[in-house]
Amino acid sequence: MDTTEMLELSQEFAALSSELRGAGDSRAALRRIVDLAVKHVEGCTWASITALHGVQGHSVTVSDEVARQVDELQYRFHEGPCLSAATDATDYLLFDVENEPRWPQFAEATAAQTPVRSVLAFRLAGERAAALNLYADQPNAFNSDAVDTATIFAALASSLVALNEAENQATHLEAALESSRTIGMALGVLMSARKVTQEQAFTLLRVASQQLHRKLRSVAAEVVETGTLPDLPAPRV
Repeated sequence: MDTTEMLELSQEFAALSSELRGAGDSRAALRRIVDLAVKHVEGCTWASITALHGVQGHSVTVSDEVARQVDELQYRFHEGPCLSAATDATDYLLFDVENEPRWPQFAEATAAQTPVRSVLAFRLAGERAAALNLYADQPNAFNSDAVDTATIFAALASSLVALNEAENQATHLEAALESSRTIGMALGVLMSARKVTQEQAFTLLRVASQQLHRKLRSVAAEVVETGTLPDLPAPRV
């Protein structure tokens, strides 16, 4: 990467940082990271970020469908440089998918079904097992300069994955709290209207949820809005 390209990349990183300090979200920033990797890492044609939940991988973001397809092949066969990078805390370079003994099923399927011919995978730092995946349409596509540039992207992606995880946890917690509040209000409505205990009111909600095949929060929200339980289906004769 020459001086001009380095200056351009610095400016784009600065704009990304400014956006995150404003109203930007980490998921959009992660997508921007893989797009910039394709643009600035020599030899890179497609890119993605893999994260693990237990032993199962999923793509946090992809540059396009080719990257998604190659990611999915790794998840299907439970092998590949990106999964290995995420789990082994090390970086992997796959020089040529048509001559790769370390991940034979993945390599064979990738060569047969996709245009990808070499892979560079970086383990992302942090509590979440994750990897930055760079894909090329030529064998031996990544030279030492490409690896150095990709290291910059991996460092930034590590921070963004951690931020995205924190945002997801906060969202889930907020949803859980809102659900709890709604159910609590519904219990109060039923206890007052039907002169029943809290336990009995919860049983009424649970039975309605089961018979209507609706989530408990959905039934509770209707009780809060209407003041009564929704009509239950007639029993089968």
